[in-house]
Amino acid sequence: MTESLLREWGVHDVLTLTINRPERRNAVDPELLSALAEALRSDGERARAVILRGAGDRAFCAGYDLSRLKGTAEDLEADHHIGEAATAIRACPAPVIARLQGHCHGAGVELAMSCDLRISADQLQLSVPAVSLGVVYRFPFVARLVQICGSARTSDLLLGMPTLDAETAYQWGLISEVVPAALLDARVAAIAERLATSPRAAVHGTKASLNLIERRGVAGEDLLEAQQLRAEAASSPERKEALERRRKR
Repeated sequence: MTESLLREWGVHDVLTLTINRPERRNAVDPELLSALAEALRSDGERARAVILRGAGDRAFCAGYDLSRLKGTAEDLEADHHIGEAATAIRACPAPVIARLQGHCHGAGVELAMSCDLRISADQLQLSVPAVSLGVVYRFPFVARLVQICGSARTSDLLLGMPTLDAETAYQWGLISEVVPAALLDARVAAIAERLATSPRAAVHGTKASLNLIERRGVAGEDLLEAQQLRAEAASSPERKEALERRRKR
């Protein structure tokens, strides 16, 4: 059986983690997300920089695997796995670089936004269509989007549900840099090498400082209220119908 997450060590202890489900456009499932979180926890201390990418050239990650969803409140269990992976990315002491190419949707966007830098090929297609599936997105992700690109752009992305090209995503502040697809690997490698050869304490300290600021923006009572809103939406009969329509597409 093919591994759904590949690990590869490069020079200067740069770790590349590859979401390896190209037949599903690298859609994630609980097993893959748990493997990603475990890899970051076990290898994060050794790594000087981490590159997170999708296999092939069609997608970074097309989102959560819809075949694993039932259209009921039980689907909130997916949050646990997505949250576990996103938290592991943020908690990893080494900076994590998202290498974005092709499709990046839903949970894939949350993984990318959890990374410290996002370098994109010029043919990126990015969207968060959760509302059309009857989903209220995880509050920590919404809060991070607001911190990255502001409240107005977050509303546009989550409620307008556009599919953004690379240049628009860059203008909105969602990605760090856009390069031609043929130059993507070289550019990501150059950034990873520069981070990996910089003083470790300064790199780790800078990421930790940014994380401190981010955590101060989310209050416990807000998380509780948001979770209640999400549970109501997940249990609605319209959500199951929306999920079935998306599966047929």
